[in-house]
Amino acid sequence: MHHLYHGSGYRHTELKPGIHYTGVKVEWDKSESNEWLYATSVMEEAISQGLASVVEKHFAMSRFKSSGRTLEFIFEGVPPTLREIEALTVYLYKLDWHKDIWVAVNNLHNGMKHEYKTKEIIPAGMINYCKQVDLKTYLRRKEVILSSARFAMNWSTKEKRNS
Repeated sequence: MHHLYHGSGYRHTELKPGIHYTGVKVEWDKSESNEWLYATSVMEEAISQGLASVVEKHFAMSRFKSSGRTLEFIFEGVPPTLREIEALTVYLYKLDWHKDIWVAVNNLHNGMKHEYKTKEIIPAGMINYCKQVDLKTYLRRKEVILSSARFAMNWSTKEKRNS
């Protein structure tokens, strides 16, 4: 493996774990927290994880699930529209692989087999590129499900798009 990919809502000259920005530790599950910076060897996974992170920051998202072509976003209240999701900004970083700083995540909850994490700051010299993702084009290849945790069976709160 020569490269890893990282998705983010921010364009930076260096990458670092979220706790460096917030100063507050947040644990998402037993194996993941904002003390770590996450990346994957699969570009599509990096984009979907970056998108989920950005969506969570803009809307009251309670859960995200990615499986194959399907991206499912579950919100606390009324979900945003697909157009609102497409209007967000996500950046894709391509990073040099350095085995001495990355460890496998092995998170049994998210099913990602190629996910790695580090507590190190990734300097500009280890970033091959950072480019903005064309979300409209990216999401056109996906089945996007936007639903509400409150109205699980209310189809009017669910938006699907197949290509």
